[in-house]
Amino acid sequence: MNSAESPSRRFFFSRVFSFLLPVACFMIYGIIFIAPRKGIQTMEKTKKIKIFFSPYYLAAVSLLTLALWYFHLENYGIPIFLGLMFFIFILFEDVMPAVPLLLNALFMVSQTNLTFANIPLYIYMTPVVLVVGIIVHVIRFKVRFFRGKMTLGIGIMFVAVLLSTINAEFVDINYIFYMTIGVLYAFLYFFFNNSMEGDHVNYLILMMFILGLLVSAETLLYYIRVDDVLEALERKTINLGWGISNYIATYLIMFIPTTFYYAKKLRYGALFIPIAAFEIIMLLFTVSRGGITAFAFVIILLIVFLFVKNKHWYSCFIAMIFTIVAILLLVYADRDLFLASFERFGRLLFDDTGRLAIYADAWAKFKSHPLFGAGIFARLDADGNFRMFHNTILHVMATMGLVGLIGLIIQVVTMFLVILKKWRNESIILAIAVFGAHLHGMVDNVYLMPQFMILLFLIIAVMENANKSVVMIQEPAKI
Repeated sequence: MNSAESPSRRFFFSRVFSFLLPVACFMIYGIIFIAPRKGIQTMEKTKKIKIFFSPYYLAAVSLLTLALWYFHLENYGIPIFLGLMFFIFILFEDVMPAVPLLLNALFMVSQTNLTFANIPLYIYMTPVVLVVGIIVHVIRFKVRFFRGKMTLGIGIMFVAVLLSTINAEFVDINYIFYMTIGVLYAFLYFFFNNSMEGDHVNYLILMMFILGLLVSAETLLYYIRVDDVLEALERKTINLGWGISNYIATYLIMFIPTTFYYAKKLRYGALFIPIAAFEIIMLLFTVSRGGITAFAFVIILLIVFLFVKNKHWYSCFIAMIFTIVAILLLVYADRDLFLASFERFGRLLFDDTGRLAIYADAWAKFKSHPLFGAGIFARLDADGNFRMFHNTILHVMATMGLVGLIGLIIQVVTMFLVILKKWRNESIILAIAVFGAHLHGMVDNVYLMPQFMILLFLIIAVMENANKSVVMIQEPAKI
């Protein structure tokens, strides 16, 4: 071994050690000293553990996430979150407190220059830690898998993926990898759906509200740190590490409705109107054409939701007027900047960026192989890299044919049937959030993308458990 290689190898092994040590300590301590004790399975019901179901826990996790993202410390933060999730999996029969850690970890990644040569170790270790923790939980608490309303749709989609190999130009290790990701969606859905207890809908909505603040804050901080905001908008350079413009927009479309929920629900809900305005402005600054267009429809539903059967509607209306006036005054005070921004927004919004040609290609692929589709890799770029068709329906039709389309329809219909089974404000606002995501999926890649599928399936798992609750028990996650 030459001298040039030695420091590099020492650095590599130091990274391995620094990552594995805290995770290993968490695992060993949890399995050997805590998990075997009698009565642990009910510890989530004691007063000490109520903190995990409180707004303080949710806020603390997201504030920590923001700090770790801002200072590029996810190499330390994500292993800590993984260790905490592992503890929750092996200690709690109800794993709902792990959900905030899982979702916040998605928004902690700040690096934008990752390649196969410098992929952090936590990327490889995340599935290992999660799978081990889930297996321990399933064995310890005797969880019954493969139960849930989404089972039929997931099963048909899985069969569709297998059948898509018939017409695929090639089936290699990458094909199997993407099939495995689909299996992971189902694995997580079945686990969370059968490892939760009671009605966690309020907890979920509050978590989504706080995550909306987190994503909006990260977007704002990005633009504060750029040298030229106008150039960043025109070139659409926004990249938060964990996602680019379209990904950020999808999350905001799903999270903003929860702000309207609190604006309607709470006595002083009018105070949430300026917060919603801030989040909407951050959505605009993603410069995501599809996201902005989809939200233009969503905002109509949200306004109707806000004012119908709202005994505090007048205060919300006054707050909305004051907020609009304040924004207009701000625009007028720096009108040159905003006029230039709107002009560039307009040019970007009316550019289809080749979408029509992509849709035509998807339709052609479907007509060539209508039953089973042309395979997962039906669309490749000039370098042979996998690309999607920027439309959920056309993508499924082109890649998995009619069989996949049937599975997709069953999944989407089941989602809304589960969410809206009990007609209440919480169900309506979550239905609007999921509808917004699907609407954005008509012009961008949303459904079947890992980061969004995890959130969608978690929402369904929470709603299924809430629907099964005879007594609607609301945990203390309230504002």
